[in-house]
Amino acid sequence: MKIISTLSVIFALALSSCSTLQKSYFTVDTRRRVEEKAIPVDKLQFYIDKDVELKRELAARDAKVSSGKVVFENGKYVNIVLLKAGTQGVCTMALNNTLEVSFENGENKNLRFSVPEKAGSAAVYSLFADQWMNSYNTYNPSVVQVGKIVYDNEVYFMRFSGERPKLMIQKSAQDKYQVNKRVMSGRKVD
Repeated sequence: MKIISTLSVIFALALSSCSTLQKSYFTVDTRRRVEEKAIPVDKLQFYIDKDVELKRELAARDAKVSSGKVVFENGKYVNIVLLKAGTQGVCTMALNNTLEVSFENGENKNLRFSVPEKAGSAAVYSLFADQWMNSYNTYNPSVVQVGKIVYDNEVYFMRFSGERPKLMIQKSAQDKYQVNKRVMSGRKVD
């Protein structure tokens, strides 16, 4: 039995190492290199690295919602929109130190990711709130962070555990060193 469990672990590791694509955090330096190659940021496929919950209370007359689910909680209707880790997103607007990223179709369905104004090259684009209800600079995974944002033209409270969610992109293993190679086809005299 021990041999079978050992073999299954080795097999799982072998499968995970076969992939040439992996995700890495989207940093100030990554953005600089992308823009130097004249690649528009809105053409990159983004991902979020952790779960985020958007929540807002509804009046009974507003119980119909366009996205998420409605839950009856403590005598009130609550609209909850979940953003799962690994969900794909696209950049809808890029400013100096901020990216607006949309993880679902529709207007005004963007989340803002930013870095400090004078951030170093290793700074990662992290989720931004219009107002933080508590400190977001904690590394304690049991502490729930809450920020107030406007999403889909409504005020929501976003919740997540630990440090702020970050943007990721998919990179190939060839990203560090890429060689273009071709063979000359030759020419005949006319």
